[in-house]
Amino acid sequence: MEVRQAANADWECVAVFELDAHAPIADSLRGNASDSCHLVLPARESPPGRRRFEVYVDFAIGTKQAVLLAQEQVEAVEQWAAAGMMPGYRLLSGREWLRNAAEPQPLVRRHLASVSSARDLN
Repeated sequence: MEVRQAANADWECVAVFELDAHAPIADSLRGNASDSCHLVLPARESPPGRRRFEVYVDFAIGTKQAVLLAQEQVEAVEQWAAAGMMPGYRLLSGREWLRNAAEPQPLVRRHLASVSSARDLN
């Protein structure tokens, strides 16, 4: 999948995670909604028997919104794993985006509803 960037786009990788290469979701876990500011893309390289994915956020939407979106995307991935959708899941980078449970949750909620079968959790 090619990342198309508008002239004002400022995409940054906010997390990398991996799962078992044969996990049912592995072949369909990629993409974004056409109007969204996040992407899930397969990494260029993965170790044998594993599949790595990268989560990107467009910081051109503003730092505050991008930070909230990054938090929500990493938390959504964690929820998919907790629900058993991603066997062998491991978060390799991006742990800093996970909020403390005691923190107030933002009013604006964006989800990865458009990404493959993971939309079932949203």
